[in-house]
Amino acid sequence: MAATETPSALAGALAQILRDIESADLDRLLRGIPEEVGRVLGASEARLYLKDPLTEELYCRSGNGKRVVEHRIPIAPSSAAGYAALTRGRAFAWKKNRNLRRHYVAAAPLLFQDEIDGVIEIVNAEEETPVDEPRIAALLDCAAAMARRHQTLLRAGVRRSPYDRLLRSGLLTPETLEGARRSAREQGRSVEALLAEGGIDRHEIGLSLAEHFECRFVDPAAGPAPDPGLLRPFPPDFLRTHAALPLSRSADVVEVAVANPRNVTLLDDLARILGTRDLVVRVSIREDIAAAIDRFLVPAEPMRKETTRRIAPPEPSPAEEPARETEHSLAGEVEDSWAVRFVNETLLEAVRRNASDVHLEPTPGGGLLVRFRVDGVCHEYRNVQERCARAVVSRIKIMSELDIAEHRLPQDGKARLRDPEGRKLDVRVAVVPTQGGMEDMVLRLLPEFQALKIEDLGMAPAVLERFRAILEQPNGIVLSVGPTGSGKTTTLHAALAHLKRPETKIWTAEDPVEITQEGLRQVQVNPKIGLTFERCLRAFLRCDPDVIMIGEIRDRETADAAVEASLTGHLVLSTLHTNSAPETVTRLLEMGLDPYTFGDTLLGVLAQRLVRRICDGCRETYRPPRDEFESLRTHYGDDAEFRRLVPDPGSLELVRGKGCARCFETGYRGRVGVHELLAVTDEVRKLVHQKAESARIRRLATDAGMRLLKQDGIRKVVEGKTDLREVLSNCADVRA
Repeated sequence: MAATETPSALAGALAQILRDIESADLDRLLRGIPEEVGRVLGASEARLYLKDPLTEELYCRSGNGKRVVEHRIPIAPSSAAGYAALTRGRAFAWKKNRNLRRHYVAAAPLLFQDEIDGVIEIVNAEEETPVDEPRIAALLDCAAAMARRHQTLLRAGVRRSPYDRLLRSGLLTPETLEGARRSAREQGRSVEALLAEGGIDRHEIGLSLAEHFECRFVDPAAGPAPDPGLLRPFPPDFLRTHAALPLSRSADVVEVAVANPRNVTLLDDLARILGTRDLVVRVSIREDIAAAIDRFLVPAEPMRKETTRRIAPPEPSPAEEPARETEHSLAGEVEDSWAVRFVNETLLEAVRRNASDVHLEPTPGGGLLVRFRVDGVCHEYRNVQERCARAVVSRIKIMSELDIAEHRLPQDGKARLRDPEGRKLDVRVAVVPTQGGMEDMVLRLLPEFQALKIEDLGMAPAVLERFRAILEQPNGIVLSVGPTGSGKTTTLHAALAHLKRPETKIWTAEDPVEITQEGLRQVQVNPKIGLTFERCLRAFLRCDPDVIMIGEIRDRETADAAVEASLTGHLVLSTLHTNSAPETVTRLLEMGLDPYTFGDTLLGVLAQRLVRRICDGCRETYRPPRDEFESLRTHYGDDAEFRRLVPDPGSLELVRGKGCARCFETGYRGRVGVHELLAVTDEVRKLVHQKAESARIRRLATDAGMRLLKQDGIRKVVEGKTDLREVLSNCADVRA
């Protein structure tokens, strides 16, 4: 026993806690009593969650005074407390600290008349040690006493929500409140605004909010204008989104109005940006704060259309509805500000053009140049003028939950979006500070889509047949290699879709998870907390896998773990950044892998590239001139094989794109893969054991029938899928 060493000492301390529970008020029950329980039971953390009957959630409170914050979790298996509430029984889990050491979590339900009333949860202070049975029994005794006391407090009419005063006074009924909550979720508005529209006096609503949050209620739209110096550090989008407004400053004390005074993160951000440690917090209705922002802040001047490339966003509107959900909608609304609509329209257009990235680059004049990367090539889209550029950058930072006040350090964020048709879109945002106080932004677009079949990857029939045979092996390593953006992840997911069967258990570790498949157990790695590819792989080995996919082999540790997994009877799929299949073997050997174990486990390496496909809307056929034909033959590098590919040079017809509206005048639309498959035979395995150079492995493989990347690309030129310029720009000139 950690804090109380003997059973008798534990019993004495427990008796005192039970007496304290019998006289506790709600705030002490939520905050003080759990601390006492944790201290007696040797816990590093202890929390009491109560059930909110209106939202069917568990909530707890932490902090003290005006720094009280409320946490909410669902009644679901996603946490020990949620699972205890769901099952009405004890629940146990492990939690890792900053040093990645595990601590035992125990949760006990608060039951009243066999209904869940809440959960008490403790985290054992001792690392890697379960909570023993005497302390679990004590925890259950505390839970029973807390349930009785909570029900006593409820019957006495304690405060549970911001609307309790209205409920007690009869101005509001539980049915009306539940309907207002439901409408607020559907309309993206606050409950208070809907109650006011329903006839409840705004002053009475304010008194109820003030009683619950224990601070004064204000209507900032009805008061005097704030000091402009307080508003200057904040873009209007930030204040609207977070429903916050600085009101006044006296010495080093700043008065602020917020919709949720228990949002400690927001209060910390406000204090940091305002340069003060002392905030006087007032509660206000979200819509009142938005009205005050519209009254006191001058909206940004809209851009005027100057040329065909300088496209102006829509006119600014009087108000912008604050973002209330982590998932943002790209459907434009009339009340949205121009910055919101500009970003939404830009992202929708990028999706329409099948762009993989959106680049926002500061120009010398202080504006922003917006470019799309489509099929691997950047195209200019719009110019944003100087006076509007900062609002666009701020909007994207807010969407991706980045620090809008930080302009000196790189930042990485992400946002979950949904287009008007309901499709999800993940956006990875990278911000890099550049010269002159500017910031470059790159938005990687990851639309939701299904895994392809391996038949749809564009492999030649012979390559596809060999690749299928490799995947059917019970154990070993299969690698997909190439530069960033060459389709490696798409190929691996197609392979997993081919392997997926009811009797097969498949685990994946990815960064990020771009493609989701039903039936796969997919994990998002997070190196910031130590969840690396190597750590995931070793964890998977304890979970009875058949097939493991590792997003990328980046280091020796991950490579060693992959070899170890394949030696213990698992099929391991992964990617690597190398230029060709034979180079992959030498790269891994240079990492320090044992050539014998690695050679025995490697099954095959698939190198690939993506080349732009000729647009179907403007393609035309032509007979190549002699010099172009000779260029094809020379680059193919094998005259005998090329003659079999083109038996009659005089009848050869190639295709090219003229350029049209569908392909944005480029002549290309979509991409097709070119592949180079190194199947590891006994002869290749001997060269791996000898740590042979990549050139020797390449010669042996090509003699056995391996087709090089450039050769596969030229075959696709002859088939009318692409042209020689695309192949040469993506496939290196390799000489065996």
